[in-house]
Amino acid sequence: MQEPSLQAQAPAYRRVNAGRGVDWWSTAWKLMFERGAAGVWIVMTLIAMIICGSLHLVPLLGSIAAQIIWFAFAGGLMLAARKTDQGTETGVGDLFSGFGPSLGPLALGAILLMVGMLLVFGALTMAGISAVVGGMAGFATGNLGALASLGAASLLLLLAALLLLVPIGMAAWLSPALIVLRQQAPFEALKTSLAACWANLPALTLYGLLWIAFAVIASIPLGLGWLVLAPLMVLSTYAAYRDLFEQPQ
Repeated sequence: MQEPSLQAQAPAYRRVNAGRGVDWWSTAWKLMFERGAAGVWIVMTLIAMIICGSLHLVPLLGSIAAQIIWFAFAGGLMLAARKTDQGTETGVGDLFSGFGPSLGPLALGAILLMVGMLLVFGALTMAGISAVVGGMAGFATGNLGALASLGAASLLLLLAALLLLVPIGMAAWLSPALIVLRQQAPFEALKTSLAACWANLPALTLYGLLWIAFAVIASIPLGLGWLVLAPLMVLSTYAAYRDLFEQPQ
């Protein structure tokens, strides 16, 4: 039997040091402002946010459609980021390039993520109902401490929700880029994104801490800073994808 090649055994992503979490932001800044594409990027992200935000106003079906459309927009934005990176002129129409041949895989990726979130919230809801029923039953039998336990149970459920949503966020972060730039299947892209993020957790943590600081600053002047931060978030995602999945230039 022929042994698998070393290339087949190699991971699909690179491991980088924590400092790369800063470089992803600096690369995004260069792509946005040094390539003369700032205006286009602000308009593209603004259009995407307005459309998805409007869909969220429609109960249930609007929220589902918004998630799918946002994933399609994310794919289009990754293709636009590749054009900006290559020095090709980027237009507002590039936002909708994810609605081409990649729409099916992008939509399926969004649906898989929604199913994952529903499973998490469903499990937590059942656990929460059990905790409430147990607390009330204890109170009915004279156990006053059962009511106090409800507060602790609620905090534990909130912590569990955050911990379970983190890997879902990791799976979602780089998967649109993997689908449109590497033509990975949706489920494979979600797994690869999760694995790459977990393997580079120090860099991702530093990146996230900087995002929190930038988000606070962007929110101070009536939230106008988000007009710049939103496209930087997209471009920094592309920078992370390029750093982790493509050979360094």
